Amino acid sequence: MRALIVDDEPLARRGVALRLNKSRDIEVVGECGDGPSAIGKILELSPDVVFLDVQMPGMDGFEVLRALPCDSLPLVIFLTAYEQHAVRAFEVHALDYLLKPVDDERFTRAVERAREVHESGSRLQMAERILRLVDANSAKYVSRFPVRIGARLHIVLTEDIEWIASAGDYAELHGRGRSHLLRESMNALEHKLDPTQFLRIHRSRIVRANCIRELHAIDNREYVVTLLDGSEHRSSRTYADRLCDWLSSRNA
Repeated sequence: MRALIVDDEPLARRGVALRLNKSRDIEVVGECGDGPSAIGKILELSPDVVFLDVQMPGMDGFEVLRALPCDSLPLVIFLTAYEQHAVRAFEVHALDYLLKPVDDERFTRAVERAREVHESGSRLQMAERILRLVDANSAKYVSRFPVRIGARLHIVLTEDIEWIASAGDYAELHGRGRSHLLRESMNALEHKLDPTQFLRIHRSRIVRANCIRELHAIDNREYVVTLLDGSEHRSSRTYADRLCDWLSSRNA
């Protein structure tokens, strides 16, 4: 197995690495001390398992996982300094965690379980559990998205996105006169964005609400939505109620 260690404390990273070095079948492919670096390494290296610190300044472990495309989620063993009563969430979702300071026996059990999941091919089910945990423990929506530009990883801030278009298996993020391709479905993106700021107006379109300049009614509750950048987007009847609710809230 290929492992990545993410913790803002160098001594904590070293402790995990030393323990992993005792296992011949595990290769430590990298270490990170912050969330944005972790996102880049996970997308670049595709590790089988990530030892992920939950409490990191700036961008915590849950935010890291929320920012990743669903099909890029690795197995995760959480590192946490939470008190024992607060780790119940990990147990409810049947996910492994290591309480700091890390106990050697507990560490061995967590690694063995990761091996079993890796070898059984049940990574998808584990990814679903991770997403449920993240949703339950994060009141915040995604604040940034990592996109690849050649060999570079570019961070697109959510606040800079004006509209999003579906592009096959990808989504196009548009803002500030530029566009970026992100490997993410529209449904997944919709759940990651703050609904008070972004409106789904069509199965292939999401727009930033405060960028809407004009609505031109067509028929059957469909509109041409014009944004501040001059782009036009056709809404569909399926999402007409969302536009109506937005209009009502602004006029209230």
